[in-house]
Amino acid sequence: MTEFNTTYIGNSDEIMKNMIEEGVKFDLILTDPPYNLNKDFGNNSDSLSLEDFLEVNKKRINLCHSLLKENGSLVWFGIHKYIGFIQVIMYEEGLFYRSMNIWRYENGFSRSKKVPATQYEPFLWFSNNNSKWTYNADDVRVPYKSKERLKNPVFYKDKNGNKKEWQPNPKGALRGDIWEFPTLAGKVFQKERTIHPTQKPESLITEIIKAYCPKNSEGLFEGLILDPFHGSGTLGVCCEKLNRQGHRIKWIGIEIQKEWVDIGNERLQGLQNQGH
Repeated sequence: MTEFNTTYIGNSDEIMKNMIEEGVKFDLILTDPPYNLNKDFGNNSDSLSLEDFLEVNKKRINLCHSLLKENGSLVWFGIHKYIGFIQVIMYEEGLFYRSMNIWRYENGFSRSKKVPATQYEPFLWFSNNNSKWTYNADDVRVPYKSKERLKNPVFYKDKNGNKKEWQPNPKGALRGDIWEFPTLAGKVFQKERTIHPTQKPESLITEIIKAYCPKNSEGLFEGLILDPFHGSGTLGVCCEKLNRQGHRIKWIGIEIQKEWVDIGNERLQGLQNQGH
């Protein structure tokens, strides 16, 4: 029987197959799989030939598709070098394209002077249904960039041609498809940063959860979320921090390497200790 709010140690491909057999379904699968950039994850999963990399991802995306609820979404981080391939695979799988988003940061560093410094990573959003999905626009609004335009009235015409005065939303402007969050570089992030080579910031992952996790009639997040490549446990930490605010998210992480699972569990234990 599948347990929630925990991390499973093992091969995600096999564990996802078991979940499919059990009939488990998720509202959101949010994951950051190996980019095939020769990172050391304790195995050769990030050092495949292009042919093998694409074949592996076809199988994994098929498994993820089978685990989505009817109105569920798949959010998949990638790298610009390969993201086009992944996008085509998702189309071929029968998922429905919603958007290509960009995680943009300016505090990274370049290892080469032969190409421009990398300042972004893309993440795809595909839905299982082409007419209904979850996107909580008001929960991920951003501050208006300019207050000057708010000093004088702005008018527009509605669909019936009537003149209307535009009023700024008190929660801020609608978020675009460029999500600006710093990487975990420097002393300011040393408490959050682990030794995992591709750890994502909690600020970014929390915002994505808030955007794509369903809400109940009380306005609380109450969905089932899966990360098949849980790494150092950021998804679980973000879900539990939201749950401490009164939300009711159920989550599962899967990670093949015990070292990262142990680090993730230490981060969760740290949250529990803060509550005492």
